[in-house]
Amino acid sequence: MIIISDRATSSQPDTKAKIVNKNLKTMQTSMLRKLTTFICCLVMAAIIYSCSTSLADEPAERPRIIVTTDGETDDKASFLRFLLYTTDFDIEALIYTNSMWHLQGNGTEWMHDMIDEYARVYPNLKAHHPGFPEPEYLKSKIYVGQMEQVGRAAVGEGWDTPGSNKIVEVLLDDDPRPVWLQAWGGLNNIAQALYRIKESYPDQLEKASEKAWIYAIAEQDDLREWMHEEFPQVNYILNQSQFWRVVAYAWDRLNPLKDHEVYTREWTTRNIKEVSSFGAIYDRDELEEGDSPAFFHVINTGMRSHENPSWGGWGGRFERIGPGNFWIDAEDDGDNLKPLWRFIIPIQEDFAARMQWTAASNFEDANHAPVVKLAHSQNLLVKPGSAIKLDASPTYDPDGDELIFNWWVYPEAGTYGASVEIQNNDNPEAQMTVPSDAAGKTIHVICEVKDNASFPMTRYRRVILNVD
Repeated sequence: MIIISDRATSSQPDTKAKIVNKNLKTMQTSMLRKLTTFICCLVMAAIIYSCSTSLADEPAERPRIIVTTDGETDDKASFLRFLLYTTDFDIEALIYTNSMWHLQGNGTEWMHDMIDEYARVYPNLKAHHPGFPEPEYLKSKIYVGQMEQVGRAAVGEGWDTPGSNKIVEVLLDDDPRPVWLQAWGGLNNIAQALYRIKESYPDQLEKASEKAWIYAIAEQDDLREWMHEEFPQVNYILNQSQFWRVVAYAWDRLNPLKDHEVYTREWTTRNIKEVSSFGAIYDRDELEEGDSPAFFHVINTGMRSHENPSWGGWGGRFERIGPGNFWIDAEDDGDNLKPLWRFIIPIQEDFAARMQWTAASNFEDANHAPVVKLAHSQNLLVKPGSAIKLDASPTYDPDGDELIFNWWVYPEAGTYGASVEIQNNDNPEAQMTVPSDAAGKTIHVICEVKDNASFPMTRYRRVILNVD
């Protein structure tokens, strides 16, 4: 016997209602699935973004960047690597310029051409970090600067360029963040911008000078001394030697790691040039990128070197000399090249890992940097003779890789100036005793974390101990 409910024996409209209800449920289920997928994508993007920074427990402020380049061959190699780190910067301008070595620069199309190659791998890059800027956005930031006259002769009335005008605009805007003016070639566009502000906007010169941070690779024209005299408030970092013997020309390599595989042609071919169409345009047989430390300095590795050049990081370490804001190469352990070469292996490994992103369309198919987090503040007030616990146990790896910890003291970065023993320095939780004679001093402790992956990546957290 079949029992049929009153609802089931109702009229034809009820049957239609059942069909409508069924269709509605199907639509709702489909919409729910789409919504769930969308939310998952948002969550994954957030995770990927957080994984890109070693400062995941606090918002990382991306530095504002203006690059000026004379387009030398090594500049082009630096620019290729730079494009793989555009996730870490707010790019305000990319400016063609010249130098004493290249009086007319090297054309005004090569950055456009390299961004076209970046565009070919852009979909893959976005799978690994949502912060990669669109190719057309990067092209919109390209300006032509001074290409006719070099150095001091190109500064003054009648020497404004689209590039120098853009620098003026950025230095005078309402964004209070520092502006990192990277001189991969000559300084004339930067100098002309400051000249124009002084002449046309004198009431805003102090504001502009406080925002401007120049990072110059060597002296590629005659403007440095004039700049110091005219604009003493501007912070000016001169990487005079560290770049040359560490990342510039292979024929003049001079550091204890010069025979390491990351410097070899075989390593460059295997890890850079043969990985993808983008890597294939790397026009060097081995590491020759004299200008790269200018942007290494502000990559968000967790070393916080952009907060103070004397702290050291991937872009080297510098000390202030004289009464102004002039910074020159500092020494680590009596070696003025060590502030850069001590990081060259993780720098190169990171480059290789990011190059893998250009060939991998799925997040799971490449490596990503560890997320180094502390269970306490990155600035600690401590007492002489006290025992303290250093805790990076919240650290994790987005790919689930095994993590290798190394806690170490950076003596030259602090004012105490000597090494301090750290117990259990290869664990997430370590211990140390504050020296009894360290009152009034600072001690910089670095938590270095490397993942155990085929293409390993290293990130850091700097803990500054202020000894009361």
